[in-house]
Amino acid sequence: MKAVGLGLLAGIAPRARAQASTAARRPNIVLIMADDMGYEAIACNGGTSYQTPMFDKLAAAGMRFTNCYSQPICTPSRVKIMTGRSNARNYRDFGDLDPHEITFGHVMKAAGYKTCIAGKWQLCGGPALTGSLPQSSGFDESCMWAYTNNIPEADRDKYTFFGTKPDKTSRYWNPAIVKNGAYVPTTTEDYGPDIYSGFILDFIERNKTNEFFAYYPMTLTHGPFLATPHSTDRSVLTKTKSSPEFFDDMIQYAGFLVDRIVKKLNELGIAENTLVLFTCDNGTARGLVSQMGDRMVVGGKGLTIDAGVHVPLIAYWPGVTRPGSVCTDLVDFSDFMPTLAEIGKGELPTDRVLDGHSFLPQLKGEKGEPRQAVVVHYDKNPPEVKPAFRRVRCAYDGRYKLYLDGRMFDVPNDWIEVKPIPVDAMSDAQMAAREKLQAALDLLPEWHPDNTSFQGEPDPEMKRYLAKYGVTVKIAIED
Repeated sequence: MKAVGLGLLAGIAPRARAQASTAARRPNIVLIMADDMGYEAIACNGGTSYQTPMFDKLAAAGMRFTNCYSQPICTPSRVKIMTGRSNARNYRDFGDLDPHEITFGHVMKAAGYKTCIAGKWQLCGGPALTGSLPQSSGFDESCMWAYTNNIPEADRDKYTFFGTKPDKTSRYWNPAIVKNGAYVPTTTEDYGPDIYSGFILDFIERNKTNEFFAYYPMTLTHGPFLATPHSTDRSVLTKTKSSPEFFDDMIQYAGFLVDRIVKKLNELGIAENTLVLFTCDNGTARGLVSQMGDRMVVGGKGLTIDAGVHVPLIAYWPGVTRPGSVCTDLVDFSDFMPTLAEIGKGELPTDRVLDGHSFLPQLKGEKGEPRQAVVVHYDKNPPEVKPAFRRVRCAYDGRYKLYLDGRMFDVPNDWIEVKPIPVDAMSDAQMAAREKLQAALDLLPEWHPDNTSFQGEPDPEMKRYLAKYGVTVKIAIED
């Protein structure tokens, strides 16, 4: 796969490397993406359930975006953010990144940046490794959590966790780690997030005089919900037995690790030439209940409702982003790759369709060309005959959301999407929004998803989700 990955660089204009040697020093970029932590989890976004002082401090020193939207679950989001392309164009299956895709790692490396990744990958395509690995995806260095499918069968006996050999390897205490292709032994006293973030800090230290791009897809705050090094109780039991009470601790520890990176940049005197972006891959895990003032928010991971795809985005770039500023423009996960390329003067691939728009002007406080809509194309497991989640496509303009099947919702007045607006009752403004959103849907390849296994009803996961709100509803959906 290394050869395939390097070959992908041919899809990027060759003058990028030449530019790198002659251009003035460009900004470093650190992109941090938490796991399963929705918009409502952070206090500065209006959340009232958790203490998030580090994130609040970062937002106060930089720019907070109020309308950033991911995919509903991890792999679809990772594929989209790394390639700048809708899942409608390049998504193959869960845990899989097509090795023919060009990532922002490729783009930044071709532009002359030193590149690294640490944390969660989960894109190798299973035991057969038919997907992509970090080293073939544009990253010079890597330090990753090695979930079971990362580890060849012959090597799995090297890992025991608290005296047992589980089906899945740990991402937290006593983690399975692959560092630059080599397995790293750990103990029950080692905490994975400290190792991943420590790798990022070391990379920054070693490359302080270079232009670098560090991508940190965190393992926090994904379940299991376990004690952190800052938790009051750090017994063996709380390191191995999941309890929702530790979700708050995990959010705070994620903030602590982000703050460590910002402090390192300041200590090295390179903060003013470094952009730090923090976002999350999808909404909070289903079943976790949070508050945004009087509004109850049940975690919507895996669903295309607001709680499943509305995620935080904070930018810290001293001297560029105005402290305490707020941007209400729409940001789609496909927008990150073109934004990074524009900042780093990298060349985007010209042999494929990209769906992203750069939001660099907004980072600078300029108007730019704001998006009219974000589009989510969701098919978690394309090969499955009877998928757990409905196959859906929808477009959202910050208020109205239109699905491919014709249903439209007034989201701020119907967060859980149980009251479709009848077409014959739509106002002129709603009809105009519908036309705009349909145009956004029409930009993607034609699609006729097979949802017949749901027999015209919402999927069971959505029904269980609505039950958390005490809602029992049967929505007729044309399959």
